[in-house]
Amino acid sequence: CTVRMELAKKNMEKGKDGLFKRLGGQEGITQFIDRLYDLVAVDNRLKSKFGGKDLKKMKEGQYVYMTELLGGPKVYKGADLVEIHKGVGLTDYEFDCFLANMEKALTGLGMEDETVDEVIVTSEDIRAPLLNRARGLAAHAKLVDGKSVLERFGGEMNVEAVVEMMYGGFRGDPRVRFFYEFTKEKLEQWKLKMTQVMVGAFGGAITYEDSKLRTSHYKLNITDYHFDCLMEIVSQVLRDAGRDEGIIAEVLINLQPARADVTTGFTVRMEVARKNVEKGKDVMFQRLGGSKGLDDLLEQLYKIGWADKRIAHLLMKDIEVIKRGQGAYIGELLGGPKSYKGRELIETHQSLGINDYHFDCFMGNIARAMMGAGHPESLINEVLVSIEPSRASILGNHNRQKQGLVRDGVSLIERFGGDPNIEAAVENLFDRCLEDPRVQFHFERAKNKQRQIRRQFSNYLIGCFGGMETYDSTGLRKAHYNINITDYHFDVLTTLFLESCEYIKVDQSAAQDALLVLARARPDITTGCAVRLELAIKKRILHGEDELFQRMGAFEGVTTVLDRLFECLERDKRVNMFFEGTKLISVKKSACEYMMHALGGPADYHGPTLKAAHSVLQLSDYHFDSFLQNFARGMRDSGLSSETIDDATIVLEPLRFEILKIVVK
Repeated sequence: CTVRMELAKKNMEKGKDGLFKRLGGQEGITQFIDRLYDLVAVDNRLKSKFGGKDLKKMKEGQYVYMTELLGGPKVYKGADLVEIHKGVGLTDYEFDCFLANMEKALTGLGMEDETVDEVIVTSEDIRAPLLNRARGLAAHAKLVDGKSVLERFGGEMNVEAVVEMMYGGFRGDPRVRFFYEFTKEKLEQWKLKMTQVMVGAFGGAITYEDSKLRTSHYKLNITDYHFDCLMEIVSQVLRDAGRDEGIIAEVLINLQPARADVTTGFTVRMEVARKNVEKGKDVMFQRLGGSKGLDDLLEQLYKIGWADKRIAHLLMKDIEVIKRGQGAYIGELLGGPKSYKGRELIETHQSLGINDYHFDCFMGNIARAMMGAGHPESLINEVLVSIEPSRASILGNHNRQKQGLVRDGVSLIERFGGDPNIEAAVENLFDRCLEDPRVQFHFERAKNKQRQIRRQFSNYLIGCFGGMETYDSTGLRKAHYNINITDYHFDVLTTLFLESCEYIKVDQSAAQDALLVLARARPDITTGCAVRLELAIKKRILHGEDELFQRMGAFEGVTTVLDRLFECLERDKRVNMFFEGTKLISVKKSACEYMMHALGGPADYHGPTLKAAHSVLQLSDYHFDSFLQNFARGMRDSGLSSETIDDATIVLEPLRFEILKIVVK
């Protein structure tokens, strides 16, 4: 898919007129739009957006607009896309479904794969205006004394200068260098795009769409560790440029929301692979072709390694001995016979000067060798997941989390004010979380449980900041995996943490370093929810929206769940004030019709938009989280499986932003 899309983009860079001709000119566009709307009209996922509309008039506008978009004459004189779709409430999911129908229509008309790819790439550019949403990074730019971050930063030219320094920092740091080896042309493109991203994030003109971030990074193996390294480097670059700690703090906060777009692809692929590996490595070893397949893979890997100037110098001595040792070790690691009898990895590699950059190159070469051998992407990911833990042993940096804690010879825990200040910050943070409706739901616990969590969190930070380690952080992911904590919730937590640091008068530099350390916990806290969300979206696109509806028992099953839901809501003191009075029957009827449709059932809801329906209610994230909890309870009481409960809850999660009128990130 990556190769196809990249080739399509390159073709589009040559001009769209060739695409217009290959589509059959005006006649071909007309046939395409006719076929597209035939498909949309019977797609249960999109019916509600087109039902009751004048399809003939819509198609006439589409004929003209798509003609121009796909390289034909510039004759479109209609309204702006933002204006046309204002209030429609389209989502990324619906846009993806629309693109899937476009692909189906073009394929049905006999178009070549290359042509279909180019149409999809071109159409992707209209996602943001079509969805009529606030752009994610820009939503975080704040005014201080009437000035945006960009103005206080010194304008676009200063951003360009910092981007130059950032590239030097990225290129010189072995932890992330692998991702920044560009040709001269590619480097100029990166600098331009990075400048556009930062200018938009700082409150300037938006010339780079946030939606492209995920697309361009999805297939890269950029982890949260790498992203944390990037933030550390950005922070240091700004300090070297003489920026004050206040502006550094704002820059880091404004860039943090990009994390999900940059790392989600890797997170999802690796989590799926990890779960497959847990079923047994012997299966993976057999899928590789057993000992013969592994030998062939290693032979190809070494051919690539010899030709790779970045790591060839590491293969200069005793090559046959190295191959035998690696073959035995990797074979055992991937589920083969336990035949490795060599030295400890750190002892074997300590004199070679290997760093993250070399290891990333090696991992990239493994993926390349496996692709060359025709192995599927799922198996490649499983192999990489199995080998990745060896990084710390090979590099001798088991304690990577300690990196960056010392500044000018003083540890972070000392700069923060020691254990007492950490405990005070945690107490203040938890008090804020219990009062902030955006995260209150996740912090409401019995008093003894709250005291336990506060103590554990204090001990966790003390260890992370360089003090005595008394908390075992290996259980963090397991403890949070089945909790629906999103990046949105984690961003709120980090914002409140900075406020707590300011309240107890922690030095700004120490607070920023503490924030970077805290950010390292993000993957353990949010991965479970992120993976479930991504897989649920893919499942709905692959199998159709009504698959979940049918799995829940269709109309009868969903009705049972909703009846149980309202029983729970009426007894729940956190939210029952919204479900009282004479209008309860009509509220329940409208809510059930909407949720029936949201879960993949018939589109019988004809009421106001969610935003309008809830505009007079003082709802908060706390209320929405309580509602979801009751919804999950209703499904569980109705006998639905954990997987179905997860999928249904994830389907409703995006409604949070429309109901609560939150700016979409």
